[in-house]
Amino acid sequence: MQKTILVVDDESLLVEMISRYLRAHGYAVTMANSGIEAFSFLKQIRFDLALCDIHMDGMDGFAVLAACKAVNPRTKVILCSGDIVYKTVSRVFSNGADGFLAKPFLLGELLHQVNKCFAWEQPDNLGILAVPDQHGTPRRPEKIACA
Repeated sequence: MQKTILVVDDESLLVEMISRYLRAHGYAVTMANSGIEAFSFLKQIRFDLALCDIHMDGMDGFAVLAACKAVNPRTKVILCSGDIVYKTVSRVFSNGADGFLAKPFLLGELLHQVNKCFAWEQPDNLGILAVPDQHGTPRRPEKIACA
Protein backbone atom coordinates (compact mmCIF):
# COMPACT_ATOMS: atom_id res chain seq x y z
CA MET A 1 0.00 0.00 0.00
CA GLN A 2 1.32 3.44 -0.93
CA LYS A 3 2.47 5.56 2.03
CA THR A 4 0.91 9.01 2.38
CA ILE A 5 3.02 12.06 3.20
CA LEU A 6 1.97 15.59 4.11
CA VAL A 7 4.58 18.21 3.09
CA VAL A 8 4.21 21.53 4.92
CA ASP A 9 6.25 24.68 4.34
CA ASP A 10 5.48 28.33 3.68
CA GLU A 11 7.93 28.29 0.76
CA SER A 12 5.66 27.01 -2.03
CA LEU A 13 8.51 26.24 -4.47
CA LEU A 14 10.18 24.05 -1.86
CA VAL A 15 6.90 22.23 -1.17
CA GLU A 16 6.45 21.59 -4.90
CA MET A 17 10.04 20.35 -5.39
CA ILE A 18 9.91 18.01 -2.38
CA SER A 19 6.49 16.71 -3.39
CA ARG A 20 7.60 15.88 -6.94
CA TYR A 21 10.68 14.11 -5.62
CA LEU A 22 8.71 12.01 -3.13
CA ARG A 23 6.07 11.13 -5.73
CA ALA A 24 8.84 9.99 -8.06
CA HIS A 25 9.91 7.61 -5.29
CA GLY A 26 6.46 6.07 -4.91
CA TYR A 27 4.86 8.13 -2.16
CA ALA A 28 1.41 9.76 -2.27
CA VAL A 29 1.94 13.41 -1.32
CA THR A 30 -0.38 16.18 -0.13
CA MET A 31 0.99 19.73 -0.14
CA ALA A 32 0.25 22.47 2.40
CA ASN A 33 1.68 25.99 2.42
CA SER A 34 0.90 26.75 6.07
CA GLY A 35 0.33 25.03 9.38
CA ILE A 36 -3.34 26.04 9.25
CA GLU A 37 -3.76 24.41 5.83
CA ALA A 38 -1.96 21.31 7.13
CA PHE A 39 -4.34 21.16 10.09
CA SER A 40 -7.35 21.16 7.74
CA PHE A 41 -5.85 18.20 5.83
CA LEU A 42 -5.15 16.34 9.08
CA LYS A 43 -8.87 16.42 9.87
CA GLN A 44 -9.68 14.77 6.51
CA ILE A 45 -6.78 12.44 5.64
CA ARG A 46 -4.82 9.90 7.68
CA PHE A 47 -1.13 10.45 6.88
CA ASP A 48 1.71 8.02 7.45
CA LEU A 49 4.25 10.84 7.68
CA ALA A 50 4.37 14.63 7.84
CA LEU A 51 7.40 16.65 6.76
CA CYS A 52 7.07 20.13 8.19
CA ASP A 53 9.07 23.34 8.47
CA ILE A 54 9.31 24.65 12.03
CA HIS A 55 9.18 28.40 11.41
CA MET A 56 5.91 29.42 9.75
CA ASP A 57 3.46 32.23 10.49
CA GLY A 58 0.32 31.26 12.36
CA MET A 59 0.59 27.58 13.23
CA ASP A 60 4.27 26.61 13.44
CA GLY A 61 5.85 23.19 12.96
CA PHE A 62 5.61 22.29 16.65
CA ALA A 63 1.84 22.91 16.55
CA VAL A 64 1.57 20.75 13.40
CA LEU A 65 3.61 18.04 15.17
CA ALA A 66 1.23 18.11 18.15
CA ALA A 67 -1.82 18.01 15.85
CA CYS A 68 -0.40 15.07 13.88
CA LYS A 69 0.25 13.05 17.02
CA ALA A 70 -3.15 13.96 18.49
CA VAL A 71 -5.01 12.84 15.35
CA ASN A 72 -2.92 9.69 14.82
CA PRO A 73 -0.07 8.87 17.24
CA ARG A 74 1.40 6.49 14.63
CA THR A 75 1.99 9.32 12.15
CA LYS A 76 5.72 9.89 11.77
CA VAL A 77 6.83 13.53 11.79
CA ILE A 78 10.05 14.99 10.44
CA LEU A 79 10.60 18.65 11.28
CA CYS A 80 13.02 20.81 9.31
CA SER A 81 14.60 24.18 9.87
CA GLY A 82 17.60 26.34 9.12
CA ASP A 83 17.77 26.97 12.87
CA ILE A 84 20.07 24.18 13.97
CA VAL A 85 21.06 25.38 17.43
CA TYR A 86 21.04 22.70 20.11
CA LYS A 87 17.99 24.14 21.87
CA THR A 88 15.84 23.88 18.73
CA VAL A 89 16.99 20.39 17.75
CA SER A 90 16.54 19.18 21.33
CA ARG A 91 13.01 20.61 21.39
CA VAL A 92 12.21 18.78 18.14
CA PHE A 93 12.84 15.38 19.69
CA SER A 94 11.54 16.18 23.16
CA ASN A 95 8.22 17.10 21.53
CA GLY A 96 7.99 13.68 19.87
CA ALA A 97 9.28 14.24 16.33
CA ASP A 98 10.67 11.19 14.56
CA GLY A 99 13.34 13.06 12.63
CA PHE A 100 14.98 16.39 11.91
CA LEU A 101 16.42 17.84 8.70
CA ALA A 102 18.67 20.90 8.74
CA LYS A 103 17.94 23.31 5.89
CA PRO A 104 19.26 23.44 3.29
CA PHE A 105 19.25 19.67 2.78
CA LEU A 106 19.95 17.40 -0.16
CA LEU A 107 17.02 15.47 -1.60
CA GLY A 108 18.94 12.27 -0.89
CA GLU A 109 19.06 13.20 2.81
CA LEU A 110 15.31 13.78 2.74
CA LEU A 111 14.63 10.41 1.14
CA HIS A 112 16.94 8.71 3.65
CA GLN A 113 15.04 10.27 6.59
CA VAL A 114 11.66 9.33 5.11
CA ASN A 115 12.73 5.76 4.41
CA LYS A 116 14.27 5.51 7.88
CA CYS A 117 10.95 6.51 9.45
CA PHE A 118 9.20 3.72 7.56
CA ALA A 119 11.98 1.12 7.96
CA TRP A 120 10.78 -0.14 11.35
CA GLU A 121 7.47 -1.15 9.75
CA GLN A 122 9.11 -3.28 7.08
CA PRO A 123 9.81 -6.96 7.79
CA ASP A 124 13.36 -8.05 7.15
CA ASN A 125 14.18 -11.08 5.03
CA LEU A 126 13.37 -13.36 7.97
CA GLY A 127 9.93 -11.83 8.43
CA ILE A 128 10.89 -10.34 11.80
CA LEU A 129 9.49 -6.90 12.55
CA ALA A 130 11.42 -4.35 14.54
CA VAL A 131 10.65 -4.38 18.25
CA PRO A 132 10.71 -1.14 20.29
CA ASP A 133 13.34 -1.04 23.03
CA GLN A 134 12.71 0.38 26.51
CA HIS A 135 12.89 3.93 25.09
CA GLY A 136 10.43 3.22 22.26
CA THR A 137 13.12 3.19 19.57
CA PRO A 138 12.48 0.48 16.96
CA ARG A 139 15.25 -2.15 16.99
CA ARG A 140 15.60 -5.31 14.98
CA PRO A 141 16.55 -8.40 16.94
CA GLU A 142 20.19 -9.40 16.47
CA LYS A 143 20.68 -12.03 13.78
CA ILE A 144 22.80 -15.03 14.58
CA ALA A 145 25.03 -16.29 11.80
CA CYS A 146 25.04 -20.07 11.45
CA ALA A 147 28.14 -21.79 10.08
